[in-house]
Amino acid sequence: MQKKSGGNLPAGRSMNRRELLQNGVKAGAVVLIPLVDTSCTTELPPPAVSTPLGSDNDRTLAAVADRILPADELGPSASAAGVVHYINRSLAEWNQTELPVLGKGLADLNEVAIARHLYEFSALTGEQQDAILTELEAGKLDKVVNGQALFNRLLRLTLEGMFSDPYYGGNAGYAGWDLIGYPGAVLASTPDMQKMRERLPMLHTSGHGAEHDGH
Repeated sequence: MQKKSGGNLPAGRSMNRRELLQNGVKAGAVVLIPLVDTSCTTELPPPAVSTPLGSDNDRTLAAVADRILPADELGPSASAAGVVHYINRSLAEWNQTELPVLGKGLADLNEVAIARHLYEFSALTGEQQDAILTELEAGKLDKVVNGQALFNRLLRLTLEGMFSDPYYGGNAGYAGWDLIGYPGAVLASTPDMQKMRERLPMLHTSGHGAEHDGH
């Protein structure tokens, strides 16, 4: 069957960003502190190109990540914040051994979408994507081996890409840190800063030195 591709159709109900930040991080990827709502003013640079997964899997990965962390009034989607670039870089470097498993899992997930709806996963509506991901999380997609483990790993990697130091390729424009109110690497804090009465100013500094700030 010939697959079809294209941009996302009008999305259905996606996971609320605040629900994810309050509940989804139980997997232990990051520790988040509840913060007041704020509008995102971050300007995002285009992500660098690095695709050991291949373009087909990249589209599926971006769609999955964007269902985990969709764009809303608080900030950009996971893919716009460089999460796909982060995951590809990790698979090219420190997570090389995971490339075959994740590549096959994403390809199988895409085949499920094509078999059910005649379109690639990335071209489905949000509701259709969520229905498939719900089955994946529950380990109920027969086509995908160890689907529950695959979902959990994609969740973890998405959170890492969104909230890790931009040195590693994600968190473009410090969008993830802006979202949770993390100012960046701070070498010293004053007694007034430690009172934590309000958000600290966004310093946008990498822990790996100024030469790595902002990618």
